[in-house]
Amino acid sequence: MRLIGIVGSGATTSKAPLIVNEEVEQLAKEEQLVVIDDGSRGIKYLGVLREVQRLEPFLTSWRRTSFVDNPNLVESGILPYSRASVFIIGVLSPLGELSEPQLPPNPGSKVFVIESPKDLTLNLGLAESIMVGTHKYSGIEIPLRSDALPYHIAVVGTTGSGKSRLVKVLIDEILSRTDYSVIVFDHTGMDYVPFYEVKYVIKARDVVLEPTLIASLISSRCGYDDREGYLLLSAIIYILNYLASLSENVISDVVDFESTAGTGARTTLVSTRTQPRRLGNFNVESLMKLRIDFDKLYDYMAKYPIKWNIHVFKDILSKVTKELNARGSTKVKLQVAVSIKAGTPLFESLSGRNIHPRNIVLKAFKDKLCVVDLSGEDHLVKKFIITSVLNELWKSIESEGKAVKTVVVIDEAHNYACRYCGESLKAIARTVREGRKWGLGLILATQRIMDIDPEVRNNLNTLFFSKLQTPTDFNELRGYMDLAGISEASLAILGKREFFVAGLMNPLKIPILIKVKEVKI
Repeated sequence: MRLIGIVGSGATTSKAPLIVNEEVEQLAKEEQLVVIDDGSRGIKYLGVLREVQRLEPFLTSWRRTSFVDNPNLVESGILPYSRASVFIIGVLSPLGELSEPQLPPNPGSKVFVIESPKDLTLNLGLAESIMVGTHKYSGIEIPLRSDALPYHIAVVGTTGSGKSRLVKVLIDEILSRTDYSVIVFDHTGMDYVPFYEVKYVIKARDVVLEPTLIASLISSRCGYDDREGYLLLSAIIYILNYLASLSENVISDVVDFESTAGTGARTTLVSTRTQPRRLGNFNVESLMKLRIDFDKLYDYMAKYPIKWNIHVFKDILSKVTKELNARGSTKVKLQVAVSIKAGTPLFESLSGRNIHPRNIVLKAFKDKLCVVDLSGEDHLVKKFIITSVLNELWKSIESEGKAVKTVVVIDEAHNYACRYCGESLKAIARTVREGRKWGLGLILATQRIMDIDPEVRNNLNTLFFSKLQTPTDFNELRGYMDLAGISEASLAILGKREFFVAGLMNPLKIPILIKVKEVKI
């Protein structure tokens, strides 16, 4: 440690002014860790330098002096000096333990800068911790509380700040140092998928979609508001007839025929098993009277992957619109839209899906890690998959009645937790409200904290933040968290993989700047 100055007058238990020794003013850097030695009381304080300023008693912007008219005098007639603020973290014991400061440091107390890990040994008393990096200047490792994982984490920073690398380190630390499982949703398929073995990765294109989502996808592509339900009915009937063509037992398990006796439903749906290539032999009226177990139907869709055919679907759609007395123009619009706007590629992308969202959860429980590659999918599908997996986790909690000890990582979270994100927002909001009771935590990585719905944002109890996109984001952070002297300007000069950590995981009192360790490939 090196002496860099003394404490000035006006110190409090949270902040002390520092007058910097001119000979070592280059050591007084923003975010440098320091020790205040109050020799008169025998107390040592640990703190961090912020608000570093370079001053001169005569050259003030609100006072005119002779230096203004005679600039040459500046070379010999001024007395510049540096000052800073030491934001106090706690009182240091001889064993490196930290406690709350009860008294402010005395004026005149010596201030030493910590230059290497050898200068200070911290004993924070953490039984379990994870390590994502070291303090930027001193190199001291900052352990983070792993018991705060179910209290939810946000990672915020602009593109290029190193968010995905920080999240990758968090994932690896959780897997190696805790008994938590991790489910990762990779928005682009480029930030996390390449770093893990294929056996841990599930492609979103293999995840089974519910009939309602299938209808919504077709509706969205066609630019048609399916309020009459033509597309939804057609999708359900397509699925039922396809499964009926494979096995009568499947349909008997999905549909309660006993309660629909006399409707002709069995004949309508099951007769297609003798003509597996002719789907669509149905009656809308009888379908409306069926009692369908959609949970079982969804399970069978995973067991017997549906092969979608645009021409067969159009035939079914034509019959549905006819039996529901749709207008002639509506029939034509739908047929043309399905052919041109939806097209064969959409129906091909719907085919062959065989992974139930429940299997993603079970895989995470078994292997401790499951990475879902969301790339290449429609945004509706991405939101559905995240929602479904969270719902399956809650089903597990409700059925077992015990903690699941799982962390769910959502990349580009502003796409799923915004105010207008619908079902995905509901699932995420419930998780951040209630998940901590059941060992279910979230890590939300986003470029803009402002785009996260307030109900979610206000329940994120640990925050990693770097460069921010707009002043609005900084003001939002400052509004619900004590930043202890961190300014927007200090964020702007941060390098890649440099993040402040604040909140429950941080064992120190105030936000601390860490340099995230290198990612192992």
